Amino acid sequence: MKKLVVIIGILVAGLTVNAQSQQAYIGAMSKGLQSMGEARTMEDWQGVAGQFERISAKVSDQWHSHYYAALAYINMSFRANDVSEKDKLTDKAQEYIDVAKKIAPNHSEVVALQGFKYMIELSADPVSRGQNMSPMAMQQFGKALNIDPNNPRANVFLAQMEMGMAQFFGSPTDKACEKGQKALELFNAASKEQTLDPTWGKETAEELVKQCGK
Repeated sequence: MKKLVVIIGILVAGLTVNAQSQQAYIGAMSKGLQSMGEARTMEDWQGVAGQFERISAKVSDQWHSHYYAALAYINMSFRANDVSEKDKLTDKAQEYIDVAKKIAPNHSEVVALQGFKYMIELSADPVSRGQNMSPMAMQQFGKALNIDPNNPRANVFLAQMEMGMAQFFGSPTDKACEKGQKALELFNAASKEQTLDPTWGKETAEELVKQCGK
C-alpha cells in the first residue's frame, strides 16, 4: 500500500511539473509573438530571433519556436543591405526550418515557410536566381496547399509569385488575383482564438488585392 501511495505521488508530481513546464513554454511563446507583432527595425527582429532561439533551446521538440526563429531571421534578411548579409541570415533561418521539418515534416505552415524563405532568397538577386528559385518556391507553396488548401499564407505567396511571373511575361493576372482574393477571405475568416499557430501575412493579401483592383 505504501508503495502504491509513493508511485501515485511520483506520478502526480510528474504531471504537475509537466503542466508547469507547458505553462512556462506558452507564456514565453506568447511574449515572443507579442514582440514579433511589434517588431519594426533590424534590431527589433534581432531581439525576436533571440527570444525564440532561447525557447527552442529549452523546448526542442515543438515546431512553433523553431518556425518563429526562422521567420525572424527571414525578416532580418529582407531588411539587410547587401546580398551577402541577406544570404547569411536566410542560411540561419534554414537551420531552424530544418529542425521544424524534422518535428513536423508534413505541416502546411512549415512547408509554406520553406517556400517563403526561397522567395526572400530570390528577391535578394532576382536576375541570377529567378530561373532556379521561382520553381522551388512555387513547388513548396503548392505542396503546402496540397496538405491544407485553406492555408492563407501559402495561398497569398503563391498568388504573389504568379502575379510577378504574369507581369514579367505580360500575361493575364486573373488567376493570381483570384488566389489573392481567396487568401484575403481566408485571413478574414480565420479563428480569432489565440493559439501559437501563425497568423501573419494578411497585409500582403490586402496589398495584392489592392494591386489587382487598379
